[in-house]
Amino acid sequence: MLGTLLALVLGCLCALHLIWAAGASFPFPNQQSLARSVVGRRGITRLPSRASVALLGVLLLCGAAAALIMGHYAATFTGLKFLLVPVGLLLSAIFLLRGVVGILPAFERAAPEQPYLTLNRRLYSPLCALIGFGFLALTFSLPNWAWHFSRLVGG
Repeated sequence: MLGTLLALVLGCLCALHLIWAAGASFPFPNQQSLARSVVGRRGITRLPSRASVALLGVLLLCGAAAALIMGHYAATFTGLKFLLVPVGLLLSAIFLLRGVVGILPAFERAAPEQPYLTLNRRLYSPLCALIGFGFLALTFSLPNWAWHFSRLVGG
């Protein structure tokens, strides 16, 4: 259930990023409004390169695939079994870090544009933290995760 939910959320975020990479400003009225809402750097008028936005979309899709595999098909993908714990811990660390760093004053000073600042406080950072905790829960629900974790840290 959790793997499906994470995959659905990450899949929707992937779709949004790929739509933006294609040049659409959905759900915002124009490119400047989109950039001010999702990037927030001072004086920004358009998104970074389409390639970087598309790359982020592809990475989100990879995260969605990892969530599905960890949540439902861990026993099926026996060749990937040794990767599931490190990938789960890496994804949880990335999303938790983004969730925490996003609310720090230094981060907010670097991206002060409205409505990004408000959206980041109310939506982006909390969502990233929830996704991070979701990946942590998925990782801990894997069979023998502690044994794999001890191999990672050399114990």
